[in-house]
Amino acid sequence: MSNASQAQAQAPASDRVELPGESLTLQETLRVMDVAREMRQQRETAEEMFRRDDIRKNLRDKLMRTARMSGDDVTEAEIDAAIGQYMENLHTYEDPAPGMSNFIAHCWIWRDRILFGAASLTVAAGGLWYLFG
Repeated sequence: MSNASQAQAQAPASDRVELPGESLTLQETLRVMDVAREMRQQRETAEEMFRRDDIRKNLRDKLMRTARMSGDDVTEAEIDAAIGQYMENLHTYEDPAPGMSNFIAHCWIWRDRILFGAASLTVAAGGLWYLFG
């Protein structure tokens, strides 16, 4: 054994240098895990942003090919403006047009209250008919 190894072996335990992270408390461990989780979320957000750019590029290429095949004379700037407008309105809410289908949809949503009200009216009408009939 060399002299340096013997000196290290003979050194008291109090002289031993503790490395950072060697004995973390529970709070420190949770703090490190929170940092790791935040870094993962930021990485996923960045990856999604890059995917959006790829999606826009692929959509632009596809629309340009389609425009050339159909004989339309559009520029990349027009295609980019159309894609931008499409992406802005992609997840926006608009009230449905009034009509019979809208009425039926509302009836379906409120079916339990409508049925309860109809049952109550039927019971009340039957009771009145029994009492005064």
